[in-house]
Amino acid sequence: MNKLLIYTQRTSPRLTYILDFILGDLLGLTYDLTQDKNKFNEHTGAKFSYARAPIADEIWFESVELLFETTITLQPISYAERGKMLGFYQVSEKSHLPFDLLASSFLMLSLYNEYLPNKKDKYDRYRGSQSLNYKLGILEKPMINYYALGLKKILEARYPPLVFKENKFEYIATFDIDMAYSYREKGMRVNMGGFVRSLIMSDFGDIRNRYKVLFRGKRDPFDTFDYVFKVCKDAGAKTMFFFLLGNRSKLDKNISHHNENFRRLIKKVAEKTETGIHLSFVSHVSNELMQTEVQRLEEITGKKVTANRFHYLRFLAPISYLRLIKIGIKEDYSMGFPARLGFRAGTCTPFKYFDLVSNEATEFKIHPFAFMDTTLTHYNRLNPEESKEKILTLMKYVKEVGGPFVALWHNSSLTETGQWVGWRDIFETVARDAAAIMKQQQ
Repeated sequence: MNKLLIYTQRTSPRLTYILDFILGDLLGLTYDLTQDKNKFNEHTGAKFSYARAPIADEIWFESVELLFETTITLQPISYAERGKMLGFYQVSEKSHLPFDLLASSFLMLSLYNEYLPNKKDKYDRYRGSQSLNYKLGILEKPMINYYALGLKKILEARYPPLVFKENKFEYIATFDIDMAYSYREKGMRVNMGGFVRSLIMSDFGDIRNRYKVLFRGKRDPFDTFDYVFKVCKDAGAKTMFFFLLGNRSKLDKNISHHNENFRRLIKKVAEKTETGIHLSFVSHVSNELMQTEVQRLEEITGKKVTANRFHYLRFLAPISYLRLIKIGIKEDYSMGFPARLGFRAGTCTPFKYFDLVSNEATEFKIHPFAFMDTTLTHYNRLNPEESKEKILTLMKYVKEVGGPFVALWHNSSLTETGQWVGWRDIFETVARDAAAIMKQQQ
């Protein structure tokens, strides 16, 4: 048995959306809704009510108004805790949870607060420091997944025959290829400029490395692709690569998509694993630029491109998602904060995007990531040991809820030079520990 009957005084697109995610995607249950109290009372199977007050002695979760509204307004937030769960919208102590689980989940999953007036950072991005989850100290936990486990515990205590989905931990290593090579394939003018810049800064190590790569056949430091594939293959990790193919600009310094060696690299990677477009910084506000960059990758790989991650994680809800949908992209992997670790939408599990402006669910799928390498080094200024500890803590949380642990790496962060000394050990430790977890689940 895996079907529930749910009593609610009203229904709405917001309600069915969040029920589909928590009951369907996370718990593997199906459900029917009813507004008929007699039908609900007569039902002998698994059930609960989501209403302002209980009907009888059923499992009852008190509801607030959020899921039955159609507007976007500043929400009155109070919170309550139960075990590992912290939820918004505190409700009666008689409710089976002290907070509205469904409204709390929707607030996070819909990116509700990101639609409200807010101060953007210098790249026109929503600041992680404004996140309600960050302010309450739960950003680094996949809280909606913990809610689902709490709901499961309540339901199976009353209805032991219910059969729930078994969620398993998996490691997905994703890579943003902002620059495939540090020195190679950049042309004489760029490299001469690099020599002069290093000479002015007395960076003789860079001069030696550039010379050895360009004139003595040494492997380019950013060419970490064979190493990455070996480590991930040994760990049984899934991989995905996002290639930046926009026109060169101040913040888009990729190698030209016309470069034959770069094109051969992309084809080689695409033969081994999934690839997606890494839409450029300047493409953010133009459907035409987005479409052009997607077509470049399709022409190189000969494959339909359906996945994206925005360069610099520069996107805004809902406009960025609506543009992706318009050009035929079906999935996005940008769901995280540049400067903060954790789960921007409150979950580690992929979910369908809900457009608050039209007040309807879409088929567009969003994939959250747990951390980005540069968040730890560039934004948080952590050393390798501190970074490793943070990553493994995030992994522990995802293991507890049984979900995908998505990491955002760069080929350039595995060079073992400069700020990245010690990061190959981190990369290998994460892969090894993830492999051990996945093996335990078999």
